[in-house]
Amino acid sequence: MTPPHSPGGPGFGARPDPALAAMFAEVRTPALVVDEAAVDANLRLTLKLVGSPDRWRAHVKTAKARWAMERLVAHGVTKFKASTTAELATLLSLGVADVLLAYPAVGPTQWRAARLASAHPSAAVSVLVDSVAAIGTWRPGPVGAFIDVDTGMGRTGVPVDDHTVALGVAGELARRGVPLRGLHGYDGHLADLSPSERERRAADGLAAMTDLAETLEAAGHAVGELVAGGSHTFREILATPTPWLDRVTVGAGTVVYNDARSLARFGDVGFTAAAAVLTRVVSRPAPGRVTVDAGLTAIQVDAGRPHAQSSGLEAVSAAQEHLVLSCVPGAEPEVGELVTLVPRHVDTAVSQFGEMHVIGVDGRVRVEPVTARHHEPTTGGGE
Repeated sequence: MTPPHSPGGPGFGARPDPALAAMFAEVRTPALVVDEAAVDANLRLTLKLVGSPDRWRAHVKTAKARWAMERLVAHGVTKFKASTTAELATLLSLGVADVLLAYPAVGPTQWRAARLASAHPSAAVSVLVDSVAAIGTWRPGPVGAFIDVDTGMGRTGVPVDDHTVALGVAGELARRGVPLRGLHGYDGHLADLSPSERERRAADGLAAMTDLAETLEAAGHAVGELVAGGSHTFREILATPTPWLDRVTVGAGTVVYNDARSLARFGDVGFTAAAAVLTRVVSRPAPGRVTVDAGLTAIQVDAGRPHAQSSGLEAVSAAQEHLVLSCVPGAEPEVGELVTLVPRHVDTAVSQFGEMHVIGVDGRVRVEPVTARHHEPTTGGGE
């Protein structure tokens, strides 16, 4: 059977064609469905846009599933970012050579990262740090560090223009014998700007990071890598003229599956939605309205409205287990009919499910665990 949603086909976000409906006739909904061929196409396109696997430090907070991480490795990606120690552990179990836990590692989180690094001595494991105080909670171990810098997000990081604080952090790392492997910045605050403003602000942020890197190197602290740019700015970052370009990597992650928000921003670059939430109509409360069984436990609302998109249907309101959709009166799907929804934010949608139904390149459906959906146990080693 040919996969019903190939990159050149209708894509997710439409009412399922008969082939897809037949595949999932006996599957309880809501369910997470992923098109493997579309994932591969998205990975190939990302690598084409970044120019080399060495420039992509792929963020697996989107991928979550071991098989998707394996696809990244198969496409030649060697550097990764992770948000949790569960993601870090999954990547290391695959034998990857270089992983950055892109989260401020304080106390037990750093201790767990150090234990994982000790168990995988051939891998370069790093964590983020943005203060001397955080380093004071660490235990010795084979873990390097990236200084987290704030280019305007206002969430974590040393202010990028505060060279004094950054020098203090670098000095404390050196005093403790912790390798400084680079700088890390995230610019998610630029995602909703106009293309021209996003380009200008991304370039400004990278210039500020390189200024800081030059200050650190002048003080004797080698800066091997600048991690800059997420899914929505990686093209702008790599298009910015800088003598540091050979040390710049980008941390795109959403591009693996994509979502309604990213596809709207990418325009016609060629990315496609590789993941969708499959849901069923459970009620038709009024003309032009239907209710499906994909509520907040399937479609998160952290990225705003519309919470999800589907051809001819518009999300109106979400409750814990219900999502109300509007449509043209007379065009309502029937009770029991399947609907595919492309989430507005795929990362949090994937995290709602313990498993995903993968439409393989051979047209067969297999069930894969969402391996790193949860955090590791909060006590003990986490093994």
